[in-house]
Amino acid sequence: MTEPSGDVSDHELCRRARRGGEEARAAFALLVARYQPTVSRYAARHLRDPAEAEDVVQETFLRAWSQIARFRPGTNFPAWILAIARFLCLARLQDARRHPPPAPLGEAEAPPAPPGGPSREDRERLRKAYAALPFPQREVLSLRLFDGLSYREIARLTGQSEVTLRSRLHDALVRLQGLCREPPP
Repeated sequence: MTEPSGDVSDHELCRRARRGGEEARAAFALLVARYQPTVSRYAARHLRDPAEAEDVVQETFLRAWSQIARFRPGTNFPAWILAIARFLCLARLQDARRHPPPAPLGEAEAPPAPPGGPSREDRERLRKAYAALPFPQREVLSLRLFDGLSYREIARLTGQSEVTLRSRLHDALVRLQGLCREPPP
C-alpha cells in the first residue's frame, strides 16, 4: 500500500530518490509536485518573464534530479532547491544585462482590480516599485514575505548574515513605502 504524498517527509523522499529505479522517480515526482509552486513563484518574481521563469523551473528540477546523489541527508530540501533556482535566476539576469531584449511593441491592458482591493494604479505603482528595488533587496523581500523562509534559511541560501538580511528587508520595505507614496508621473 502506498502512503499519501503529504504523509512522507522530504527527508524520506530524498532518501528514496537517491536509491535509483522506479521508486526513486516516484519519490522525486512527489518532491517536484510539492515544491514546483514555490520554485515557480520565486523564478517569476525575480525574472518577471513567464517563459524565462518556466525554463528556470524546469532546469532547476532537472539539475536537482541529476544531483540528487549529492544531496546530503539532513539538509533542508526546500532551501537546496531554491539555491539551485537562485543560481539559475542570477545567471539569467546576468545574461539579460549583457543581451537586453528588444523593446515591447505595445503594452497589454492590465486586468481589472478586484472589488475592495487596491486600484489598478496602486497595483501598478507597487509592481514598478518592487521592480525598482535592487536584486538583493527584492530577493530577501520575496524569500521572507512571499516564501516564508526564516532569516537563517535565507542566510544559508544567499551566503549573507542574518543581520545583513534583516537590514536589507527593512531597507526594502522603507524604499517600497517611499516609492509607493510618490505621485505617479
